[in-house]
Amino acid sequence: MKGIYNMDFVISKNGAEAKVTSKGAVLTSFVCGGKNYVWCGDAKYWSGQAPCLFPVVCRPLNDKVSFDGVEYPMTKHGFVRNAEFTPVEVTPDTVVLQYGANEETKKMYPFEFNLKVTQSVTENSFTTAYTVENKGETPMPFCIGGHPAFNCPMNEGESFSDYSLLFEDAEGATDVNVDLPEGYRNPANKPLGKIKDNELKLVYSDYDNDAIIIEGLNKKSVKLVNRESGKGIKFDFDSFDCIGIWTPIKADAPFVCLEPWNGVPAGIDETSEFMSKKYARILQPGESFTTSYTATVID
Repeated sequence: MKGIYNMDFVISKNGAEAKVTSKGAVLTSFVCGGKNYVWCGDAKYWSGQAPCLFPVVCRPLNDKVSFDGVEYPMTKHGFVRNAEFTPVEVTPDTVVLQYGANEETKKMYPFEFNLKVTQSVTENSFTTAYTVENKGETPMPFCIGGHPAFNCPMNEGESFSDYSLLFEDAEGATDVNVDLPEGYRNPANKPLGKIKDNELKLVYSDYDNDAIIIEGLNKKSVKLVNRESGKGIKFDFDSFDCIGIWTPIKADAPFVCLEPWNGVPAGIDETSEFMSKKYARILQPGESFTTSYTATVID
């Protein structure tokens, strides 16, 4: 299938249907019960939908990373968001796409990697799984994350502020903003304290300083629901370290992103050395690492 570009796939299970594109291996819609839960990608607000973030999450310090003292340029969220993935397996309810190291990626990330993205559906959920493989002969550091955007509000007659994020167990968790304009973390920032009794009410102004990063959750599960009806989605991200919550700054956009991360924005106290990045992982030669998130409809 090499040489085929911008392929679209439709996968389904018992009435639920998702669309996936080979560009970025992105799930672009999930329709269940006649309702699409995934943001449409309207460029008026944000043209993205659910990009994969690899091999960095958010912005690296001064847009550079270094390995063994050698610096390389690195864009925010890495370089696979717009990469053309190759399908390696397609079934009625699952599609697996992959992208590997090449001469262009080695200008930014000098490792022999292979990245597989598996998109699958059930009758009321979808799962996105990332598998990172070290195909080289040296240890390979990396970060990886998701960035799915969900329609919010989900129904006519509702507003963004009708919705809340309900955490399964947020006791002791911290919530801090990313610092603007650089988009870095500042360890001196105090927690916002927006989570009350496991609930974070959605208020646009809370995101005027960019994303909220939530760390230290006892259980990696959250519900995005209308407070009155209790309907929405349940989002599980067990194998990620933390989650970012984002909606565009001062845009009143009709969506919110739930971003599970193994990695975070660069801290102002970091160096460009990759292993100074919080939550960075290392794969030994021949090893692989898989992480996933699942969105389940609550209706």
